Amino acid sequence: MKKKSDFFTFVLGAVLLFSIVMITVQNFNAFTGYATGLNTKSNVSISKYLSISASPNISDAIDFGIVNALPATNVNASHDYDGAAGATTYWINTSVDSNTNIDFCIGANGDMMSGADRLRLGNETYANATSTSISVPALASQVAFSNTSYILSGQNVTKGAPNYYRFWLDIPASQASGDYNNTVYFKAVATATSCGAISW
Repeated sequence: MKKKSDFFTFVLGAVLLFSIVMITVQNFNAFTGYATGLNTKSNVSISKYLSISASPNISDAIDFGIVNALPATNVNASHDYDGAAGATTYWINTSVDSNTNIDFCIGANGDMMSGADRLRLGNETYANATSTSISVPALASQVAFSNTSYILSGQNVTKGAPNYYRFWLDIPASQASGDYNNTVYFKAVATATSCGAISW
């Protein structure tokens, strides 16, 4: 009887062991895990940031001084040549912490006025450059102001770099005496962005 019981225990043990082995083999991958993966995109939008500052002389005014004799052609603004070695001290600088290159735009609000007398805006001109010397910005590069739209006046200026200006004024012989003024506007936009219309 003991032999029969031992045999039965042996068979039962063998079946149990076989079952465990089969379960283990069958579920081997379930125990160890399959490698699996997926991908997704990550996105961010970084806004363009730009900032400008003007030289003290351009902030004070573009002053053509006192003109005693008419007609007068290409009257220099007072700070056109007063820098080192004849450089201009009219400049607008881009901020070093900008994250984009800048285009400069310039415009004026209209003719220079003295009461009801006007000096036409086309008589006021400027030139600009990203460097300055006795000959840069050059008179030969002068452009007349416009009061209908901004004019692109400096392209792709890198962050931290200046854009230099000179200004000139023509006054015809028949111009009435008086103190004339208008307002000149500067605007900076990210490079290749439209300057847009002037809005006063």
